Parts: sequence; structure tokens; C-alpha cells
Amino acid sequence: MMKGLAARILLLCSTLGLWAQQPSEVVISATSGAKVVVGMAPVASTGLEDTLVAQEFTAVLQKDLDESGVFGMLRERTPATADAKAWSAAGADWLLIAKATRAGGGGFSLALQVLDARAEKGVFTKNYSAPAETFRTPGPMLRRTAHLVADDLVKTLTGERGVASTRMVFIRQVSPGVKELFQVDRDGANLIQLTSFGSLTLAPTVASDGRLAFVTYKGGTPEIWGQRKVNGPFERLYPNSKQEGLCFSPSWSPDGKRLAFVLGDRRGNADVMVLDLGSGRARRLTDGAGINTSPCWNPSGTQIAFTSDREGGPQIYLMQDDGSNLRPLTKEGAYNESPAWSPGGGKIAYVSRFEGKFDLFVYNLGEGKAYQITTGVSTSESPSWSPDERRLIFTSNRFGSMQLFTTDLSGKSIQRLSELGNCQSPKWTRSR
Repeated sequence: MMKGLAARILLLCSTLGLWAQQPSEVVISATSGAKVVVGMAPVASTGLEDTLVAQEFTAVLQKDLDESGVFGMLRERTPATADAKAWSAAGADWLLIAKATRAGGGGFSLALQVLDARAEKGVFTKNYSAPAETFRTPGPMLRRTAHLVADDLVKTLTGERGVASTRMVFIRQVSPGVKELFQVDRDGANLIQLTSFGSLTLAPTVASDGRLAFVTYKGGTPEIWGQRKVNGPFERLYPNSKQEGLCFSPSWSPDGKRLAFVLGDRRGNADVMVLDLGSGRARRLTDGAGINTSPCWNPSGTQIAFTSDREGGPQIYLMQDDGSNLRPLTKEGAYNESPAWSPGGGKIAYVSRFEGKFDLFVYNLGEGKAYQITTGVSTSESPSWSPDERRLIFTSNRFGSMQLFTTDLSGKSIQRLSELGNCQSPKWTRSR
């Protein structure tokens, strides 16, 4: 919700991809400072088991809305009917009424209506559907629909689409000396292994259209592999001839036409490079002794943040995408690294080491000031922003092995994404 005032948001909902929508003009009033309390009537279903609907749709949607930051689910004193007055009396601001249908041929549809429980007026309607060949079993289909519903409701209230249907890619050690690339849904479900090289796979990066790039040792020395086309095969992107050095830390430019990366020599020096995917030519942006690493782009593709030890301990620096106007960002702390530029461009997350452990910080560029996000006895590493800029995903050893966690920007709402161990380098993406 908009802070400091009541918000009236007028939205005309549009068709989204495979999932058909019946457009509806929506006018919403919301008061600052409180979450919209959502009640959900029992889902009417045809051709689907009630238990499956409860587990894979209702529970998933409730969790998505609870974690959205703008909604809160009503779970106590809930009426057994779809009567708006009864739900309003129980404390609901909105009432969700849904009907799920599984056709004989395997196709699926869900009719959703959202009412202002107090005014007994409709605020949102949409029909979701998927053909039979989209999902092999109804469980994933129901989960996916729940995520889409949650994202639509967040957009209806805030004007910005939610992140329930987003995904994370990350590296996980599967055996000694072997690390592979994995993908998981925002809620930790639907784990998919994306590589099976039987070697070291490191440092994934995701383009705005979903293409992947990463470092692999499958050929013996580190090379950058990735996708030249959406859903295309993995192929070597650099070096494109004989080995020119040791390459690490690729990062897609926002337009998906360039890759920033690090090229190291055998003397221990490393510099930031930019590879033009069209021509295959790489240009050096930093030059000098020392280690320059972990490049990341601003949203417009005009600047790069990176880590450098050029003045002693590692610090975060900024430069233009041609290497000019190089200047330090962080000055406090002896060891700062792993910058991640926010989707809106106004913040940079990074990690800072103190007393042998790392914590997350966010530097507000407008204020010229850094804020500490995590504190404690555990280490927190590798921050990556959610697409809506409300949360960060990171890895932490607070329960032993390195696992995936998310946090809001206050550090007060830390959630473990899954119990998978030996994880590193997560990236949060909307486009996979």
C-alpha cells in the first residue's frame, strides 16, 4: 500500500500469457499502515479431490498472500459459507470465492471472484485456464495457479505484480568435487536440476528473458557457458578460441546482449571484462595489479558495481560500462564484497565481514548510506534481489550447512526457503 495516505487505485486487468482473463475494472481503497485481511471461502471443485485442492491450492495461496507483505489471511472464526456479511463480521476486508474445474480431457479452469466484504461489492474477477498438455498431474497445476492468483491480487492492490510465481536458480554441491545448477519455485517447491556436467558449476546469472550463463569446469579449466537463445542449449560463450585466461563471475547486462565477467591471470590478478555476445569480442574495463571481481549491472546497463582490493581490503566500487568514472562506493568496514544492484536502481546489496562472519548490508544510493540487514553468529552470503525489491535471497549456515533464506529489508522477517544443504550463489528471477 502507498505510505502516508489512502490509496485509490484504478486498474484495468489485462490478459496474461496462457491464463485467460475476463477484464474487470477495479477500484480499491486502502488505508495506510495495515495489511488487507483476506478471507477465503471453501473452494468449490469439480473433477478434483478436495484434499488435493486444499493442499495444493488453498494452502499455497494462503502462504503466498501471507508472505506478500501487503495481505494477511484470516484463519480464525472463518465462516463455512461464501456470505460476505459473515466474513466481514469475522474480520475480513476481502473475500475470495473460487471454483476449480478439471475437465474430462484433463484441461483445467479456475473462476475467481474477490469481493469487498464490507461493501459487498466485487473488486476483482478473473478466469484462469490451462489446456490438458500443460501439466501432467493436477498438483503442479493447482500450485502454479495459486501463485498466479497471489501475484494478480498484489498487483491489484499495489500496482506492482507480486513474486509468488517467480523462481530462484542456485548452485548446489551434489557430491565431493561436483556442483550443479538447480532451480526452485519461490516457495521452495518444484526443485529441478538444470545441469548434469559431473564437474564444478559456479556463479549462475539469469538474463531478463530467462537465459542462463554460468562458469563450468567441465572441460578442465573454467569457461563461461550459457544460452544464446531462450530455451536454447547450453554452449560455450567464452573463450571463443584458445584459452585466454581463467574466467569467472559472469553477469548478464539488462538488455541480454553483453556479459560482464572476470578474467584472471596466473599471477593472481583479475580484471572485469565485458563480452559482446554478437561479435564475440571482449573488452577489458579494469587494468592493474590486484583482484577486481563480482561485477553486476545497474538496471539501465550504464554502470557496473564490482569488488576490488586495489586499495587494500576488498571494497565495492562503481564505474561506467566502458570503465570510466571509477569510484569507491563503500568505505566503512575492512572487507565488503558481492554487490547486487536492486531492480529499481536505487540500492546495492552486499556482504561485509566482521569478526570472521559475513552479514548483509544494503547501500541506499540516494542517501549515501548503508544499512545492516542481518546480525547474529551465523554467516550470510550472496544476496540477490526479489523482482519487486521487497526481499533478498541469500545463503546462510545458521542451521549448519549453507541453505537458502529470504529476508525483508528490515531483517526481521527471515524465512528459510528449503532444507537443502550445500547451496550457494542464488539468483532470484521472474523470467525462468
